[in-house]
Amino acid sequence: MKGKYNYVGIGFWLGGGIYSIINMIMNYINAPQGNILFYNYLITGVAVFGLILNIILIKRKK
Repeated sequence: MKGKYNYVGIGFWLGGGIYSIINMIMNYINAPQGNILFYNYLITGVAVFGLILNIILIKRKK
């Protein structure tokens, strides 16, 4: 099942899985709330940057 937009989906699920695992570990070791929030902001910034790159790639592929 190869679709036009299939190649961008795996990065979303891998990123979400890695994010969840690291967040779970940080909560398990009782990391300070400031560290967890900094990590969340960092990951959100990287995700937005990746979204912009994906949009650029999809528009170039058309």
